[in-house]
Amino acid sequence: MQRLDLIAKTLIDHKVEFVLLGNYGAQIQGAQVLTEDADMAYHRGQENLVRLMAALEEMGARIRFGDETVWLPYSDPLLLSSGDIWNLRTTHGDLDLLYAPAGGGYDHLIQDAVEVEIGDGVVVLAASLDDIIHSKQLANREKDHIALPELRRLRDEQQHQREDPGCPSSYNPA
Repeated sequence: MQRLDLIAKTLIDHKVEFVLLGNYGAQIQGAQVLTEDADMAYHRGQENLVRLMAALEEMGARIRFGDETVWLPYSDPLLLSSGDIWNLRTTHGDLDLLYAPAGGGYDHLIQDAVEVEIGDGVVVLAASLDDIIHSKQLANREKDHIALPELRRLRDEQQHQREDPGCPSSYNPA
């Protein structure tokens, strides 16, 4: 299991309600994109924040500022509801907690989220490719523009597969 998958597995072990997004969310759905961190939207209910903070403590999460990190007060789970973005470094890699990512937060993303197995029978929820694409379009960063053609290609290929299941997976409409 890859490092970022271990982040997702730890969150699942703690029964955290979350949806993966960004390049990691796209990558586990088959997109050929690179990423160095996991982005996730999370439910802000108090019980979920307690479970999330316990998972972060298990992973030794620290708040990340560039290459520097500072202590995360594990005794205060409600702290996680006080900010829209938490950039963290864990023992398994970097994790960005996003309450309100471009295009919609947890409550929006969960509606069209897809189940994806990441190995060892572990199943996670990932934002739909349409939602990931929309989020990247709204964020309008250069790195997002680089990923968009691959995300659109994969989305179109998967759509074609649903419409014509006998078609080879290397569908290319061009």
